[in-house]
Amino acid sequence: MILLTTAADRVQVVTDAAVPVGVHASFVDIDGANLITADRKNTAITTATTTDVVLNPGAGLVRNVIVLTVRNAHASTPVGVTVRHTDGTTVVELQKVTLPAGWLLQYADEEGFRVLDATGKLQ
Repeated sequence: MILLTTAADRVQVVTDAAVPVGVHASFVDIDGANLITADRKNTAITTATTTDVVLNPGAGLVRNVIVLTVRNAHASTPVGVTVRHTDGTTVVELQKVTLPAGWLLQYADEEGFRVLDATGKLQ
């Protein structure tokens, strides 16, 4: 479970090469009365940079990241990818991998992180 609970919380992806990386996040927001609202965000990254891929929840909500996928969409160049959580003060690396061309890093709630090759085979 990756939770965002304050206005400063966010999930970021850091890439170390200027290659196309596609990120998809699906998440739910929960309020004090357990009302759940589902949402998603797609992000295209094309440079070596740090990118916010899941932003903080609204006031009084807790955001739970259900699925996060990070795919190296380049035809031949690998890319280093770091998924991290920040609370605005402390940054914690959740996972760091080098993805060959076409490979995917996937986070799934209750399963954690895993890597799939270009054919979808679990590595």
